[in-house]
Amino acid sequence: MSAPEVQRIPIKFLKGSKHVFTDWQYVEAGYGMPFWKYYQDTYGTRPWFSPYGVSLTVGQPEILSRPIIENDPMGYIGAYSTLRYEDGLYRLWYVTYDFDKDGQENDKICYAQSRDFRDWHRPDLGLISYKGSRHNNIVYGVGPRAKGGDIGAHGATVFYDPSATPDSRYKMVCLGPAKKDSGLMNWLYGAVSPDGIHWKAMASAVGKFSSDTQSVALYDEGLKKYVMYVRQWTPQTAAGFGGRRIVGRTESDTFKKFPVPTPVLTPEPSWEPSMDIYTNAYHRWPGADAAHIMLPALYHRNTDTVTLHLAVSRDAHHWAMPKTTPILAENSSYEKVTTYAGVGIVPYGEGKWAFPVFFSRRAHNEYVSERPAIHAAIIREDGFMAVEATLRGEFYTYPCVFEGSRLLLNSFSYPGGEIRIEIIELRPKFEIQPFKGFSIDDCDPVMGNSMWRPVSWKGTEELSALAGKIVRIRFLLIRSRIFAIKFE
Repeated sequence: MSAPEVQRIPIKFLKGSKHVFTDWQYVEAGYGMPFWKYYQDTYGTRPWFSPYGVSLTVGQPEILSRPIIENDPMGYIGAYSTLRYEDGLYRLWYVTYDFDKDGQENDKICYAQSRDFRDWHRPDLGLISYKGSRHNNIVYGVGPRAKGGDIGAHGATVFYDPSATPDSRYKMVCLGPAKKDSGLMNWLYGAVSPDGIHWKAMASAVGKFSSDTQSVALYDEGLKKYVMYVRQWTPQTAAGFGGRRIVGRTESDTFKKFPVPTPVLTPEPSWEPSMDIYTNAYHRWPGADAAHIMLPALYHRNTDTVTLHLAVSRDAHHWAMPKTTPILAENSSYEKVTTYAGVGIVPYGEGKWAFPVFFSRRAHNEYVSERPAIHAAIIREDGFMAVEATLRGEFYTYPCVFEGSRLLLNSFSYPGGEIRIEIIELRPKFEIQPFKGFSIDDCDPVMGNSMWRPVSWKGTEELSALAGKIVRIRFLLIRSRIFAIKFE
């Protein structure tokens, strides 16, 4: 498995990439009292590049009142789904299941689409016969073996593979039964499709290890590898199951064989002893450099409830949960005691993102008839985290290099708030000196709701003269949040 790269100084801000504040990696730690005697002798003991008055905050999505999918004719709606946006079309793959004389049937994947995110259409695909009829929107999980009929589609995720041949541009990963002599309960299986509709099961399992819940797979264009995030347990039995649920990561050069995963997200010592991690809902942060998101559902065994949280990472290996409380206020309602995020963060328009969320009034282990639904959670673009000053604060970057000729901000200022930025020259003995024309006093304040507004200094946005130089960037915030920065 590839090792994550260590961030180097000067930090490189790549042209066109968003740089988001999931942690303090870009922010100079500074000193409350300078470390060097010669500096104190020359400049005194005032703080040296110390941040103050700022904190990292977690955004809270809003839930659209109108569900994406509800009251499905194919049966009960499952918790796991995949949402994509392609060429003006929103596409949703979601689970349904029903009950027969032997109990609950295998999960089957159904398909819906929308042009405006309001009116969702379940196309009559006629691909698979179900309960004596082909008039349905089922694409996988029942019927012949080639359509997943012998393994089902539990925990399925769909992804687009830009490296594949046209006949397998879409891929799916899901759970199915392991061979009886393996000693394991289940394995991971794959399927391929040219269009996300017509699927063909792969001949053999892609991961011969036990897992459960929604497994998330993708093709990482940077690594040129396939990556998968799955359920694991610790401690675990020989069959692979066991104690607390955790998240594991595995990668492979091909989509045919994944090695046993390595744990990347586990319960924290500060958590209650009855909590573990049910799903991972991994996403690459859209458009960002070195940023990854999980929306894990935490299972509270003592109350039999499931709540939705946020985890972030720079390298996809080391993860942290910046907030211990759920990111959805709806989790506090008795009407929604079970909450899961599906996979897929898509543009919603007007600088917002959407992702699928499953709500149920049924507790996790409560066996009652209920028809849950899939809703859409809406959040500001890059709004999962921000660096914020509730009153007044400032911070500096570590020495950095940027490409491009303009600095753009995704930010928000409360009434009376503003953001100003200064570009600082690196001088001998750590002298703090802004470049001429790029001081805090020269900066035109950025105010209000700014979605990629260029920063200017006395009306000038042009920064190309400083591109390629090693600089520091100073941010002064008054009642403001910065979600991301970008150089163009």
